Amino acid sequence: MKGRKFNSLMPKYNENWSAKILGMEVNSSAGPDLIDNEKAVEIKFKIIYEKRYAHKSWRTLKHQLEYDKDFPEIYWGLGFYKIDKKVEEMDLEEINEERILERELYIVKWDWMRQFPIYHETGRTANSEWNNYLLFPKFNLLPKTIYECNLESGKLFFTEGVNPKRFDINTKSL
Repeated sequence: MKGRKFNSLMPKYNENWSAKILGMEVNSSAGPDLIDNEKAVEIKFKIIYEKRYAHKSWRTLKHQLEYDKDFPEIYWGLGFYKIDKKVEEMDLEEINEERILERELYIVKWDWMRQFPIYHETGRTANSEWNNYLLFPKFNLLPKTIYECNLESGKLFFTEGVNPKRFDINTKSL
């Protein structure tokens, strides 16, 4: 399977998992990925392969920085996951939750993202064209972890500036 196709399908699994562990709902409208009556979380995950170097960062669209205008209490959910098969070796029908071997999610205060420079990226393939403004937040610059929760389905980390008590953490296996 081509990476672009995989990347259009996989976020729903990571968003559903994140919503369940944080006690929130997946947002079916435009805006941040997870919501409840009081707060929102924008989710970003990156795949990590065993024995293959991957720069630990995420790709964020500039317009997403504006979500805080509609959601005064908002966070970033930045995560990594590992799967049991390389994307290029998978077929469409093989994508499912059972493929995911490990997950970890870091909850970060919203304004932390504003430190990163914004890049303009344009390009074209035979099938698509893009013109985006992007940020690439770096894992090694995450705030210090203040609370860690080991779940049967992964690990959840809260960083400085985030109160874990604001979330209804589901510690049961998903």
